[in-house]
Amino acid sequence: MNVFLTGATGYIGSALAKGLRARGHEVTALVRPDSDSKTLRDLGATIVAGDLSSLPHLSGLLGEYTTFIHTAAAQGQESVSLDRTAVDSFTAPPRRDAHFIYTSGVWVLGGAGAPTDESSPVKPLALVAWRAPHERLVLKAHDGHFVTSVIRPGCVYGGKQSLLADWFAAAEQNLPARIVGDGKNRWALVDLHDLVDCYIAVAERRVHGLLHAVDDSREPLDVCARAVYEARGRRPQIELVPLETARQTLGPFADALAVDQEVGSARTRGDVGWNPRRTFLASLGEQWREWDAAKS
Repeated sequence: MNVFLTGATGYIGSALAKGLRARGHEVTALVRPDSDSKTLRDLGATIVAGDLSSLPHLSGLLGEYTTFIHTAAAQGQESVSLDRTAVDSFTAPPRRDAHFIYTSGVWVLGGAGAPTDESSPVKPLALVAWRAPHERLVLKAHDGHFVTSVIRPGCVYGGKQSLLADWFAAAEQNLPARIVGDGKNRWALVDLHDLVDCYIAVAERRVHGLLHAVDDSREPLDVCARAVYEARGRRPQIELVPLETARQTLGPFADALAVDQEVGSARTRGDVGWNPRRTFLASLGEQWREWDAAKS
């Protein structure tokens, strides 16, 4: 494949670029001029200087690619409009014999706590309410010559860590891990490496539609946090932060941290042939090794 990738210096995108190159695929990465692209260049990726706002000016270049994967998460007040710019740019006709993979997330399903899968209606958390219409635009662009996919990853763990980095840092420093709410809520989770495998399988098989990338972790957050300490040989320390208190400093992000979800991925596993090899608790030894390696 000849892949055009956004977010290639980010947490997910950098791992995906490495995975694509390991499979022999050509990668062109859209990278901000002020970002460090050495790792990507060392992988053999081609670098295009720019950001999401540059995409409308790259229409001629985009016509040279067969696969587009959008993993970039814009920051700031223009993040929603920039994501829409990416959607519009990658779905703009003509797109013949090409494939666009859009990255969404499981928070568009809301936090009812009841089991959900790829067929469930969306009830987005306020933080990500804008993602649902972007998903619809992507899926609507599908036709006989242009394949579109929406991947909804769970909360991603592994590597240098992202959302869970504070837990690992706290355990390492023998400080309490902070959990918003009572800690009995569950997150839909996925390992970074398994997620990369999912993207690549979807791209190689040109699977259309809405796809969930989640593992089989179902444990409450307080159990997961305690296990992080125990895997490091530390006594678990948990600090529960009331949701209302967290909202004062974190705003809508607090509700995302307190969400309770049980998300399935039956369609993805069946149609894509993807089966995650890790769960959060079973992979903690690997996660700590990756954490240590990332620091060095």
